[in-house]
Amino acid sequence: MRATLDDAGVGYDVTVTERPGHGTEAARKAVEDGCTFVVAVGGDGTVHEVVNGLMNDDGPRNPATVLGVVAAGSGCDFVKTFGLPQEPAEAAAHLLGDTLWGKIDVGRIRCTGVDGAPHTRWFANIAEAGIGAEVVDAASRMPKWLGSGVYRVAALKTIARFKPKAASIGIHGRETRGKHGEDETLTDLSRDGTFSMLVVANGQFFGGGMRVAPRAVPGDGLFDVQVSHGPKGEAVKAMQKMFKGEHIPNPNIKEYLASSVTVTGEQPILIEADGEVVGTTPATFDLVADAIPMKV
Repeated sequence: MRATLDDAGVGYDVTVTERPGHGTEAARKAVEDGCTFVVAVGGDGTVHEVVNGLMNDDGPRNPATVLGVVAAGSGCDFVKTFGLPQEPAEAAAHLLGDTLWGKIDVGRIRCTGVDGAPHTRWFANIAEAGIGAEVVDAASRMPKWLGSGVYRVAALKTIARFKPKAASIGIHGRETRGKHGEDETLTDLSRDGTFSMLVVANGQFFGGGMRVAPRAVPGDGLFDVQVSHGPKGEAVKAMQKMFKGEHIPNPNIKEYLASSVTVTGEQPILIEADGEVVGTTPATFDLVADAIPMKV
C-alpha cells in the first residue's frame, strides 16, 4: 500500500493500532487535527473503530471528512458492498483520485454496554441481536488461523445450543416482502414473540462473505431489517443459502425497510455490530443519513 501511494506522490501519515479502541482514538484525533481523508486499513473491526472516531454523539465530527478502506487482516465484508478489491495494493489504488461512491448512512446503537452502563456505538455495515451476536461472540474466542471460516464453525456450534429469544420489536418502517417496492410510507410497526435473529443492515455482506442483505443500499436513508422466527433447522438452511443471498424471500424471515428499530424484553439479548460485541438489549437502532463520504 505504501509503495502504491509513494509511486503516486501522495503524502500520508500512518498510525499503527496497538490495542482495542486505538483506531477510534486515532481517527478522532485526525479529524480534530484537520484531516479530511481518513483511511481504515484492516478488517471490519478496524472500519468499525475508525467510523466511531469519525462520529460524535449526534453525527459526523466533520461532514467533509472522507472515509477510505483498504481491506486487510482477518477479512473485510464492508468493502464488498462497494465492489472494492480485497488485495491491499489494488485497494490502495482506489485511494487515488477524487472518485466518491457518495455519502453513506451510519447506524447508531443505544444499548446496555458490556459493563452494564448505557452505551452508544456507531456501525457502518451490519448490526444483529440474537443468534448472530452469539455467533460473533463465539467466533471471537476461536483460533485466528481459521480465517473467515471461523464464522461458519461458530455458527454451527451456536445454532446447536441456541434458544429463540422472547422480545418486543418496534419498527418505524414498512414491510417489503422480499422486494423494494415504490411505497415509501413509513409507519410504526410492532412484533411481539420469539425470534432467533434480528438483522439491522446498512451494507450487504457479513460473516466472511454471507450476503445477508442483498438489496441493502448504504445511502438510501433506511436499514434493511430481517426478523427470523423459524426453527433451528430453518436457520441452518438459511445460512447455507446466505452466501448467494438466496435465503430471502422466506416465510420464516420478515423483511422491513426502517429508519429505526427498538428491542425490549425481560431477558437481555446480546448485540453485535460490524463483528464486535457491543452490549445487550434493551436497545435502539437508528441512523444518520448521508453521514460520511466514501472513497472508491
